[in-house]
Amino acid sequence: MVTTIGLVGCGRWGFNHYTTLVGLRARGFVDRVVVCDINPSALMGLDADETYTSLHTMMEDEDLAGVAVVTPPNTHLELAEILMAEDIPLFVEKPLSDDHEGATAFLRNLPESTILITGYLLRHHAGLQRMKAAIEDRELSVDVLSYQRRTKRPKPVGMDAVSTLAVHGLDATTFLLGAPLMSMDITQFKRSPTSAQIWLHHEGRTVLVDVAWEAEEEQRLIGVQGTQRGAVLDFGTGEFSWHAESGSDEKPLVEHFTTEPLEQEWLYFLEKISGQTPCVFPPTSDLVDISAWLNEHGGHESA
Repeated sequence: MVTTIGLVGCGRWGFNHYTTLVGLRARGFVDRVVVCDINPSALMGLDADETYTSLHTMMEDEDLAGVAVVTPPNTHLELAEILMAEDIPLFVEKPLSDDHEGATAFLRNLPESTILITGYLLRHHAGLQRMKAAIEDRELSVDVLSYQRRTKRPKPVGMDAVSTLAVHGLDATTFLLGAPLMSMDITQFKRSPTSAQIWLHHEGRTVLVDVAWEAEEEQRLIGVQGTQRGAVLDFGTGEFSWHAESGSDEKPLVEHFTTEPLEQEWLYFLEKISGQTPCVFPPTSDLVDISAWLNEHGGHESA
């Protein structure tokens, strides 16, 4: 059986999906990569097996084993519904939709055979999985959880810092703490056209999500501080550092997780396709929760 994967949308982030897919094709994980974008210039020079400017034409011409939707959020749901009607396994970039009511209805009416992966790629980061396991195994308690994603890149036109940058930190928070975002209290919320700082509180734990475009330096950090020790993951380099309590002479213990989370996310999706294993990941409850939170607090460029 020939495994043909479709990619819809080949902009800045879509191109990262494309290069990941081409690498997986070279290693035999997929047989064909076909790319669709309404902008013909985005398709020029691609090493794809076929390119299209129409999703419907791609669906007619190809026997698609799975499709990734990497287009602007306001188009996700419409495209997902078209593909889901044909029972095609879906990988939809985050957020699933900027329409909370529409996303909730979509999720609650999925067929039992659904394979749907939404692109919260940090859940596939081996370092973050290590941190979650340490919390669950009580190697690490959580008094303070912090997420920092600051980038030198200019702010993309029409994008909001909360729903575009902070969303990964918010998802990492609910993933690590095992608690819905809507159950957490917002104690402070600062935002500008290029940045956002969100302070949350939940059952004695403090969370800070700090994100920005046009920053002075690149930062990709998730930190957990407990009573006696803490840990910091640089999710850019994959370096995971343990730290003893303040004042201790113990040196940090460093672990390294070098796999690319986007590739791991694709391998997870391909595994579900290969086994025809129904799956919604993150779980429907988490997707509805983060959609509700963004509906209430995201999508504004000024306080």
